[in-house]
Amino acid sequence: MKKGFKMMVLIALVSFLSLPRIGLAEEAEKAEKAEEAEDAVDIEEITVTAPREEEGVVLNPSSTTINVDEFKTPGIPQNVVDVLKTRAIIDFRGGSDLFLERDPIYMRGFGGKRFTVAVDGLALQTAHHGNDDADYNQLSLPLVRSIEIIPGPHSPFYPGNSIGGVINIKTIEPKRYETLKPDVKVTGSYRSYNTQNYGIVVNGGVGSFVYDFWYQKYHTDGYLRNREADLDLLTGRLGYVLPSDGYIYLTASYGNSDYEESVINDPSRSDYDPGYPVTPSVWRSYAPWQKPAMNKKDDSFRLDYNQPTPFGLWTLGAYYHHQRHTGEKLDYIDKKDKSKGIERVSSRDEKWREWGGRIQDEIRLFEDHFITVGYDVSDLYRNLMLASWDRPESRGKYQKIIGLSGLYIQDKWQILPRLTMMPGLRYEMVEISWRNWNQKTKKYKNPLIPKDFIEKDYNQVVPKFFTTYELDDLSDVLRDTSISAGVSKIWTPVSYCIV
Repeated sequence: MKKGFKMMVLIALVSFLSLPRIGLAEEAEKAEKAEEAEDAVDIEEITVTAPREEEGVVLNPSSTTINVDEFKTPGIPQNVVDVLKTRAIIDFRGGSDLFLERDPIYMRGFGGKRFTVAVDGLALQTAHHGNDDADYNQLSLPLVRSIEIIPGPHSPFYPGNSIGGVINIKTIEPKRYETLKPDVKVTGSYRSYNTQNYGIVVNGGVGSFVYDFWYQKYHTDGYLRNREADLDLLTGRLGYVLPSDGYIYLTASYGNSDYEESVINDPSRSDYDPGYPVTPSVWRSYAPWQKPAMNKKDDSFRLDYNQPTPFGLWTLGAYYHHQRHTGEKLDYIDKKDKSKGIERVSSRDEKWREWGGRIQDEIRLFEDHFITVGYDVSDLYRNLMLASWDRPESRGKYQKIIGLSGLYIQDKWQILPRLTMMPGLRYEMVEISWRNWNQKTKKYKNPLIPKDFIEKDYNQVVPKFFTTYELDDLSDVLRDTSISAGVSKIWTPVSYCIV
């Protein structure tokens, strides 16, 4: 009992002695808070209106811009399609991503003939695999600064077949170098199906004179049967940075593609190989023993000029592209008498040639108006070499297929801080050489005009309009939200007319 009483007294004494310390700590805390209150500054409510952006991607109502250096993709991208196909607006429809085939992507549901591919704003009238769609293998990725995706037909800067929109590839602008030491980058990758991708990039200069060099070596065994491919691409660029911070440079590129075309691999056939996916005869027409193979050689040259002046930013671009596309396969010497054996025959032999140019001026007119005016032109020619494809009179000669030219103007009008309107106008002229000779019937389609091709001219005034209103100020819930509307005339004659 005494021990219990002593313990209670001891606990009470310790608690009593601790009370002053607790009181002192509370007083010190109150004093510290009072001092902080004296130093505190009241700040008004801040609303951040900058859009949330994925790394390397800038989203705007009128376009999406992918900054290639900052954009992250799995592995080392081989070409611009490896970057583009990550966007929801782009639908990749290639057989595989190991080697790009014709029309590998769609844009907003439109194929390659219904959207435009441009480099630095200059639309490409490009032939690829015998079609007027872009060959993405030939676009040098290390020279690409960003990729602009413009949805819809509302820009007057591009031809009328831009119904689905525009993919505008912007190249790296030259810069001055303070030292002679170049920047060198070497890359390499290896993945499934013995796919190898090697590259070397060299950038440098001497003061205002600059140069770029890029070489790519690519190989894949392919996913399907008989789908091996090799690609060699060499690009060089020489430029000069002007005292006015403008520039001029010349780009030259050479490409050589060797690739096989996939063949039938059907379990119902005796030559079926279970090591490859099934490709029935309804998909392919070549038998495995035919071993079809293709070769494509490309030469291209490009001139770019950029000059700031008191009368706006003047830009000039021009390009020339030449392509030779050949193919071979094994076939019977005489299909009616297969005992005569087989031989290697040509399945394709054609040449394409195209050139284009554009001149443009961007003017800041008053504070709220940004005026862009320009003129563009391009021509596409074809030369068939195989006897079975054309008449002797036209075989081996370059025939103009289509010519495009257009005058355009656009006013980017900032009516209100949140309201932007972009009215535009394009006057487009199209020259088409319609094929009049029917190879099957050996007769003219129009016997009144005894010519292999009939030239016709078309022209049209095409108004464009696009407006955007940003809703950020209305509510926090509407941050990064805007309303856009576009009303534009869609006009284009048939742009591919050699069938």
